[in-house]
Amino acid sequence: MIVKTVKLSSKGQFTLPAEVVRALRARRGSEFLLVQDGLRVVLTPAADAGRRIVDDLNGMEALAKSAFAELWDNPADEAWNEA
Repeated sequence: MIVKTVKLSSKGQFTLPAEVVRALRARRGSEFLLVQDGLRVVLTPAADAGRRIVDDLNGMEALAKSAFAELWDNPADEAWNEA
């Protein structure tokens, strides 16, 4: 993990430190996904962003299936079938 302080220019821009650019293997014109959440900002190389989103969605799908299985496989709900 690299932790650095950067300064915002009068144009609202900042420069990524060279060691961060090297670690990300970024080049001139590299695209990033910027996510702002409250006072937090996360930059992710755009090429990796799609893969990470798919991985996150797959994880959420597994959790949802488990949660729904618990709800739908509830014997107490069978009372509705008897009415």
